[in-house]
Amino acid sequence: MRSFAALLLLLLCALSCFGEAAEDPPVYPLLYFGQVLLADPAKLELRMAGELSPAAPSVAADPEGRLWGRLEPRCLAALDPASGRLCAQVELPRKPYNHLITPSGKAYVTHSALTKDGFTLSVVDTRRGVLLLELTGIAGLRTDLAQAAGFVYLAAAGVGKENSRHCYLYQIDEATDRIREALHSPDPGFYWKLAAAGERLYLGWLPARDAASTVGSAGFGRVEVRDARSLELLRTWGEAPGPLRALYAAAGQVLLFFEDQAGNTELRVMDPMLSAVLQARKLAGPVGRVLGLRAGILTYLDRRFETGYTEVNLCFYELGAGRELKRIKLGGAR
Repeated sequence: MRSFAALLLLLLCALSCFGEAAEDPPVYPLLYFGQVLLADPAKLELRMAGELSPAAPSVAADPEGRLWGRLEPRCLAALDPASGRLCAQVELPRKPYNHLITPSGKAYVTHSALTKDGFTLSVVDTRRGVLLLELTGIAGLRTDLAQAAGFVYLAAAGVGKENSRHCYLYQIDEATDRIREALHSPDPGFYWKLAAAGERLYLGWLPARDAASTVGSAGFGRVEVRDARSLELLRTWGEAPGPLRALYAAAGQVLLFFEDQAGNTELRVMDPMLSAVLQARKLAGPVGRVLGLRAGILTYLDRRFETGYTEVNLCFYELGAGRELKRIKLGGAR
């Protein structure tokens, strides 16, 4: 009996180890002219997963691993990454602009069409493949989406004569899909980008592209730490070495990316309350969009597509060692 018990324990340990070794590393989906690509930080590679509309601005994975993005004329469609085939479609009232999918499987899809009720956002149940409702009354175009503590946050920039480039933050309760305007800034020199981790929401003030006068102003390089439920302001950080270009939050750390005078990036790795610098790094070139951070490898795009479809590279960077591991030019993944 003792020998059988020992053998059983050994077998269970072996199966446990095999399960850990066989677990696939997460990959980050992205789009390039309709090509759905997967960035794999474990293998330092980029591979094709299928195709959506050439005008699709974003792609996101649902809890089942399907990849959702825009399909003409105004559908949100899902790809099976294993086969590259379409496996679901949901018709929307307007063309998708950008979207986010929560762990519960709800997709929050913004639209760029201005209606008599303002801009709108569609809520889709990706598990059942149905449109749940359309939220109205949004004052501007999306500048970012984030989720934290049971809420979805939408940052927007006003486009009207009276609110041109005003910053708005909307809070959407995922349980009820009730939306409310939570914050509003009339300063036209900035737009808001978001990051979230745990119970904290980070609101970054990024300078507008034509707003050189923001340098030296009170909002230059500001990052606000807020309670993700109440939006209570917990801390304001404003010790920026240059214009803030991106921010990202993960468990136990916040990454802030600043542009230096040579066009490279100064990276500050901060604690969750932005009270201490844990690491300082210099990255070659700009950082446009952070895809993720896993096992110490930072994966990012060096330029945002919003600035124009110029040469865009996928970069893998080892944060601890402070070195770039690989850079892949998009368009070469066919």
